[in-house]
Amino acid sequence: MKIEKIKNFNQVMLAIASILGIVLLLIGIVAATSDFFRGLDFGRNKTISNSLLSEEKTETLKKNQRLQIISYESPKLIDTINVVYLIPISVSTLDKPETVVEAEDNGLMSLYDPLGSMRKKGYYQENYFEGLFANLIVYQPIANKTILLFNERIMLSNLRVYYFKDEIMLVFYIAEKDTNKDGLVNFYDDTNLCIYSLKTEKMRRIAEGTNSITDYQFIGNSKDLLVEFSLSQYNDVKFKSYKPQKIMRYEFEADKLSEVVPIKIQQQMQNLVEGKKLNN
Repeated sequence: MKIEKIKNFNQVMLAIASILGIVLLLIGIVAATSDFFRGLDFGRNKTISNSLLSEEKTETLKKNQRLQIISYESPKLIDTINVVYLIPISVSTLDKPETVVEAEDNGLMSLYDPLGSMRKKGYYQENYFEGLFANLIVYQPIANKTILLFNERIMLSNLRVYYFKDEIMLVFYIAEKDTNKDGLVNFYDDTNLCIYSLKTEKMRRIAEGTNSITDYQFIGNSKDLLVEFSLSQYNDVKFKSYKPQKIMRYEFEADKLSEVVPIKIQQQMQNLVEGKKLNN
């Protein structure tokens, strides 16, 4: 009789231990899953931190309050001969507005390694800056010169530094307006392309109406570009694949855009797709 009671007791304890083990395992899985998803890049908080609030949203704040704070990224040496650093400026969004206070001068952050040697091509791209930024500073410590590249509200991304035999150029995308009306200025909005020359200190903006630039590439070893545009006339149209786009050529010296595919050939291709007869 006692043996039977002991056997039943052991079975009960074993069942309880099994249930506790399963519960602990489930808790561990839930915790690990939560940490995993918090670490992913597509979280909404990350999007807000790397976006500008639209002008409509900033106008609703009190004059002595702010909701976004600028942050200076680590300087990067992009010109070893003239000692020129590039300092991207990012933004972070607060949960609640804070009262504006005077900022302190904290100086520069740590520096990166200098550039590698020039390759055989007419140019090469050495540096790429990850992330979205609200502005750029070109800092020249020897000349005691600091240049803020933009005097208006923009967001920029895909910042690359290209080295030519006669100059260094910064190339990046910018978003300027809340074109999709979600209250934020980021790269879900229409984008243009900017080229800044360290030699001439001149900024070039490549744009064609409301069409959004999606990609670019240099032509050979020249400074001319092939630029891809997403056509804004189809913004409100749903497609089974990607939205229609076109390719244009940007001539650097002339600072102008031109069609790569002539209008006549474009019409011929459209007629072929629609099954229409071509005129001889």
